Amino acid sequence: GSTGQPKGVMVTHDNLLQNSVLVEQYCQHPDDAHGVIWLPLYHDLGLIGGILQPLYAGYASTIMSPAAFLQRPIRWLRAVSQYKATISGAPNFAYDLCVSKISDEQKATLDLSHWEIVANGAEPVRSESMERFAEAFASTGFRRNYFYPCYGLAEATLVASAGHKGVYPLVRSFSGEALEQNQAQKVAPEEKHSRTLVSIGNSLPMQRLLIVDPETFTELPPERVGEIWISGPSVAQGYWQRPEETEQVFQAHLANGEGPFLRTGDLAKWL
Repeated sequence: GSTGQPKGVMVTHDNLLQNSVLVEQYCQHPDDAHGVIWLPLYHDLGLIGGILQPLYAGYASTIMSPAAFLQRPIRWLRAVSQYKATISGAPNFAYDLCVSKISDEQKATLDLSHWEIVANGAEPVRSESMERFAEAFASTGFRRNYFYPCYGLAEATLVASAGHKGVYPLVRSFSGEALEQNQAQKVAPEEKHSRTLVSIGNSLPMQRLLIVDPETFTELPPERVGEIWISGPSVAQGYWQRPEETEQVFQAHLANGEGPFLRTGDLAKWL
């Protein structure tokens, strides 16, 4: 429900277990891993990322209330610093809020050098937000290459794709006019009507991601923009008491009959 009308998603124990395996494969937690989470526990990133993943992978997690962060954003980064957190994340807006609300005096008290999974997800990821945060907190030991954009949705339990640990994500500029026609035409960032997009990583072998033409239901070549379709053990069972929407979203098939897939409705292209 972060970016759409809230609906109840039926997630099984097996879905949770399989996505926990997937998240651990992406994150490659160190032996001294520690997490910090302030997102609400009714949010999939808060519950699964902040509670269930630490339980599955066997590391400690510090839990804050959303209000504590929103009232004083320094509390989040202070917890990351105090507990030497290796993994913590939030929606993109949180990084902008930290830049605007945390003073130089407060920055001087922080050590963010242990932070190696700086997850950014649950809403559109903006390159300018990451750059501003990295510049603003460079003095704390923060490493920009550990920014970790990821893509997920409750319908796929949590994570569907993520980047490479320790590698700054790909950032590319495209013609906004071409994107409106589902074409990806690279342009210079300063060009008029350009749109700068951030890569949300890659899929792993235990699940399959396709870019599909939403009208013909066929796979698209890399230069085309289309819908993200997903299959794998993390895909949930459907929407609670919404059989028609469940069939439309969770039982999608390609034109050749292959399926079923989760039809996310989100647009993307391969980089």
